[in-house]
Order: sequence, then C-alpha cells, then structure tokens
Amino acid sequence: MINKFIAFLFSLTVIVSCDKPASEKQQQFSQPFSQMLVYPKKNRIEPFKLSAHDQTIFDASAFQGYWNLIFMGYTHCPDVCPTTLLDLNRIYEKISPEYQRKFRIIFLSVDPGRDSLQHLSGYISHFNDRFIAVTGQKKQIDSLVLSLGGIYTQNKENEAYYSVDHSSRIFIVNPAGERYGMITSEAMHNKDKSRLISELNQLALLKK
Repeated sequence: MINKFIAFLFSLTVIVSCDKPASEKQQQFSQPFSQMLVYPKKNRIEPFKLSAHDQTIFDASAFQGYWNLIFMGYTHCPDVCPTTLLDLNRIYEKISPEYQRKFRIIFLSVDPGRDSLQHLSGYISHFNDRFIAVTGQKKQIDSLVLSLGGIYTQNKENEAYYSVDHSSRIFIVNPAGERYGMITSEAMHNKDKSRLISELNQLALLKK
C-alpha cells in the first residue's frame, strides 16, 4: 500500500515536471510593443509573383531589406481603404525622416478585374508617391494573402458593381521576408497615433 502511495506521488511529480517547461515556454515570449502584435514564430512568406503599379515585378524578394507595412483592399472601396491609406500616409510622414527609407507601404489590390496597373498608379499617387500598389493573377494574390494570414471574398451580386470583403489589418513583413506581425486595430482607430509612430521608429532600428 505504501509502495503504491509513493508511486502515486512520484507520478504527480513527473506530471508537474513535464508541465513546467511548457508554461515556462509560454512566458519566454513577451510582446515588445503595445501598438503592434508581434508573432512568436516568424514564418517566411511563400513564393508569389505580382506586378507593382510602375509595371515592375513584385515578388517575395521585394520585401528584403525593408520593414513592409501591407494593407489589402480595392480601389472601388468606398470608405475603409481610402481612410486607411490616408492614415498610413499621416503615420509615414511623421516617422523620423532618417527611418522612412527603411519602410515600404504596400497596397495589395485583391480586385485585379477592375484594378489595372494604370488605374492603381493613379489611385495610389493620391495618397503618397512613395507608396507601392500591387496586384496580379488571383492565384498569386491568394498565395500572398494566405502567407500574411489575411482573407478576402468578392461579393458579385451583379456584374456591373460588386463589393469585396477583406481583412482591414496592417500586416508587417520584416526585412528578412518573414511574417512579423500586425498593427492592432486599436492603434489605427486611435486618433492619437503618436505612440504607434514612436514604436515604428523603434522598429526601424531592429534588423528583423
């Protein structure tokens, strides 16, 4: 009986010992920012091939060496897309000038049927000449959207006009071409974006 009791206590000790490292692992990663959600695991962006509004090829190699802020949408979007791009322009313009060159702001059109490169060129220039607009074949768009962790769907209720539901987050890809995290919705909705701008300045100092 005593031997069974000792064996029972030992089994509890083993369980506790096995559980402890798992809980310690959960505590090892702490969020470095308050305005951005950083992923514990940085997954590499899967290969894709799109075109930028200046008709150059835009693929996974284009992320290398920059902190990439990516927003997906479409030019016929009546509210969220233009509002977000205006906000991104205000944020970008307030980033320290010495760090601006370390960032790329990318608008990914998920509506290639209506958003030609020529149309995208005129559209993105309304917000900032340094922003990049990209699109391409649906299969290639889907590959990038999936890698980023986004979603979208076209609501073709009629052929003349249709809307597109899409993720409204700002996704971050690091200079190594890995999915780094996202800017939180709260940070984008907050009228005072000074803290976000300060954290982006800090982000620019990181290598990845």
